[in-house]
Amino acid sequence: MFWLYNKNASYLDALLCKEDVTLCEIMDTEDIINQCKVQSRALIDFLVKPEMMEELVSLVTREPSIELEERIRFKYPNIACELLTCDVPAINERLASDEVLLDKLYSFLECEPPLNPLLASYFSRIMGALIAKKTEQNWLSYQFTCLQVLDFLKAKDTFISLLLKHLGTSAIMDLMLKLMTQVESLEMRQNILNWLDSQRIMQSLVGLLNPKVDKERHYNVAQLLCDFIRVARDTQKNSTERVDPDPLLNTLESSETVSLLLDNIFEGEKTESAIVGGIQVLLALLDINQLSQTTDKIFSIPKLNNSQTTYNSDIGEETIINVEQRERVIQSTTETILGHLKDFHDLLLNPPKKTPISTTVGTLQTPVGNTRLQVTKLFAAAVASNNGRLLQEVVSLGTCTVLLDLFFKYPWNNFLHTQVENCLISALKTHTSDESDENSNALSRHLLVNCNVIERILKAWKDNDEQQKESNGVRQGYMGHLISIINKIVELCSDTSLGKYLLDNLPEVAKSLDEFKESTLKETNAIQDTLLGGAYPNSSNEENDDYSDITFPQDQMYSSYQVQHLTSHCIDGYSGFNDDAFNDGDDTLQTIDHRTDMIFSLTDGDVAQQRELFKQVCAQNINTLDDADDQIFEDRDHTFQTVIEKEDQNETVYSSDSDDDSPSGVPMEVDPWMSPKAPERGVPPIGTVDPWGPASNSQSNPNSNVGDWADFADFTSVKFDANFDSAFDKTPAKPDISCTVENDLKVESIENDPKEEAKASSKDSKVSIEKVAQVPNKDAEKDAGDLCESKDNSQNVTQPVTEPSITPSLVEGDSCSLKSPETSQEKKDV
Repeated sequence: MFWLYNKNASYLDALLCKEDVTLCEIMDTEDIINQCKVQSRALIDFLVKPEMMEELVSLVTREPSIELEERIRFKYPNIACELLTCDVPAINERLASDEVLLDKLYSFLECEPPLNPLLASYFSRIMGALIAKKTEQNWLSYQFTCLQVLDFLKAKDTFISLLLKHLGTSAIMDLMLKLMTQVESLEMRQNILNWLDSQRIMQSLVGLLNPKVDKERHYNVAQLLCDFIRVARDTQKNSTERVDPDPLLNTLESSETVSLLLDNIFEGEKTESAIVGGIQVLLALLDINQLSQTTDKIFSIPKLNNSQTTYNSDIGEETIINVEQRERVIQSTTETILGHLKDFHDLLLNPPKKTPISTTVGTLQTPVGNTRLQVTKLFAAAVASNNGRLLQEVVSLGTCTVLLDLFFKYPWNNFLHTQVENCLISALKTHTSDESDENSNALSRHLLVNCNVIERILKAWKDNDEQQKESNGVRQGYMGHLISIINKIVELCSDTSLGKYLLDNLPEVAKSLDEFKESTLKETNAIQDTLLGGAYPNSSNEENDDYSDITFPQDQMYSSYQVQHLTSHCIDGYSGFNDDAFNDGDDTLQTIDHRTDMIFSLTDGDVAQQRELFKQVCAQNINTLDDADDQIFEDRDHTFQTVIEKEDQNETVYSSDSDDDSPSGVPMEVDPWMSPKAPERGVPPIGTVDPWGPASNSQSNPNSNVGDWADFADFTSVKFDANFDSAFDKTPAKPDISCTVENDLKVESIENDPKEEAKASSKDSKVSIEKVAQVPNKDAEKDAGDLCESKDNSQNVTQPVTEPSITPSLVEGDSCSLKSPETSQEKKDV
């Protein structure tokens, strides 16, 4: 991908260098949109040229010729729209600040309807990008562009009328919604809302629900108003800062606007699109989805004092202010609906004419239609508001009887059944124990006494059972809703005063209901509560012991398929994963359970076994060193690799931080802790001895030189075992002091005479140069010296040996000098 973009960028840069390059040639370049989004400097400079910006705007506002091939007809308009909406500050500011470009863009609205839907979407996207702020957009750039565009639109007297004219196009509806809800700045948003309200945009939108207006605008206006109500209320409820009242929302929720809405939808001939659209707006105002919860909160909220002001005080999920506002809106809306309640009732009896439709159960000469379905939904919401006057009007009109008739007349329309069920249950829930007012329980008494709702339900149940017993009998489609309704009635009778009312006023109905509950309803509920398959669907995630022993060949086949397609490299390199490798030390310790029950003591057998294992490992390593020592001093054929290794080793040996430290000019590495000191006068040098040989060979050799090497010829694993065993001897022999005095090296203190030390260092350095020149492999000798030192240290710690404990140490000038750890008293004796 990198090379692809790099190639395209290089080609685009080369193309932009041409003097006569055209905009179409640039738009034909691959990845032109991505290059614009990453704000390529050369491309942006080219696009913001006045002639290029004008051509881009012309492409999105002028319809292409119909003679062009359809698949490429809108290619350039689409690319132009993408370039103008890439959220590039330079392009946005250039477009917003140029009134000529804005006029050319605005001219698209002056076209006669219907607008081309694709070009309208381009226009809406460009204007929306200038008005609405994106998350990653620079705030100052947004403020500049948005303010310029809003001032330009305010200056146009025909802007609102043109939007309303083209509201049948969905893209224009989206633009108007962005204009009312997506302006970010608090001050700018309040200014644009006040300006729109001064233009009476809400009254104009409601006026478009008149039956004389085309149905496309009916649907879009209803959708626009419903979306605006939802977004505006959410903004006020969820805003983290103090929000000023929304003038457009207040205007739409006012009783005057609701009355204007009702007058328009019932004016002239009944039109389904206008009536359905108007009812959807009324349902949005009543907020039917949260109506019951809101009503419960309203009655439980204490009144506030005049001095109290509350912002975002949560009671459940709403604030006190929101609940009080909701109460006022519901009250005013239901009062306004009350004046047109008879018109809605007549729609249930005489809906707009519909043509017959064929269904799987026959032909419906008079379908239910969307109008009666929405009217039933509105009645359910209005009844749930518990407005006394509205409930009394419903009783007077006999609306519940009509709804029950429709319920049983259309047994296969479950949409209708759902709304009728909601309306009936809401009416029964209004029953209270307060009998002081004769109109308090008017609707519930009307349902039980006049509508005979319980008797009709029981009769329909009986008729369905008889029909099912016949040959080819079919269960009625409303039976599921009947089960739900009767269960809720039984629940209300047991929890509220509705049961007492039945016993006092309708004892026969109460008896029939009780018998039905204990027999038929109980059996039906038992069947309804039975789980399909005997378990919940999510139980399949749990392990089932009944199938644990069953092997499925599909799993084995898939595993074999995976193994066959694994390369040899993957198989050889895969060694599994160790959980300890992915855990910290502390986490690993925490994973141990019952740590108090673990036994960490070692028996004598365990100690002996570990000791024997340690001896074997050490012996094996010593044998390896024996073989290595023989090979070190052998003359081998030199290869390119061995020559390189020796050169590297020699560079390491003769490297030094300072050339002044060596009198002879040859730099050497010196161990400051192991370097030999100048021997005192009268103290003979220590000869070369075999530290691992027998005691007889451990005596000093007077003829040996200080720079001689230690003899490792007799160093074998057998002698190592003997010495290793002697380290565990409980009765070691006492050391021979005389021998120790004769052979030990006198350790000088730091306070030696600097002049004497310098002379000794110079002498030792000369001897060291001669010895180093004879050494074929310095690292091998150093390893041997380190081995001597580690061996002798082991013996000095574990036991006092009978012979002088001498330690070979590799220092500069001496291949292996011998030192013995004597005590402070012995140093003084010497």
